[in-house]
Amino acid sequence: MNQPTSLIQSALLLRIIAILTFPLGVVVAALLERSVLMVAALAAGMLLASWVERFRLHRLTGHEGYPAVTGLLPGFAVRAGLLAGLFIVCLGVFALFRETSLARGYGAVDVGLFCATTGIALLANTFSARIATQEVSAVMGHMNTGFSNSASSGAGDGDGEIIEGEIIDKE
Repeated sequence: MNQPTSLIQSALLLRIIAILTFPLGVVVAALLERSVLMVAALAAGMLLASWVERFRLHRLTGHEGYPAVTGLLPGFAVRAGLLAGLFIVCLGVFALFRETSLARGYGAVDVGLFCATTGIALLANTFSARIATQEVSAVMGHMNTGFSNSASSGAGDGDGEIIEGEIIDKE
């Protein structure tokens, strides 16, 4: 009986990993003295991971078409602002211990860091969603079995009243 709790904890741990990959990517970018443009790229990757999750939830709830795109620009601005603040703080701390000189453009390191960070977040979200879907399906199966057993055992044979979810016998 301890296994479902462990699986749910694993799903939550994967979600936390997905959330923390982008701030860790910014810290690595500051440590490697990458360009400030890398912050915008990581914010775009964070928005992409969020958008993929939004699509998944939109399809899971049975909606057709695409989710509303009205929150994309403010979402990007908030993410870019938070990641830029973290980047500046990290650069300030690193500048206390060594001389810093930021790169002036994108390079192979930037592309690798972007792909790794975004890929880890997308994979963690995908595995977490699969675990959560399996667990919800198992719980719903148990609940449906429980309701069908209670209905067949005589609780719903019409000789009582249901008031606020309780079955009250006529005796």
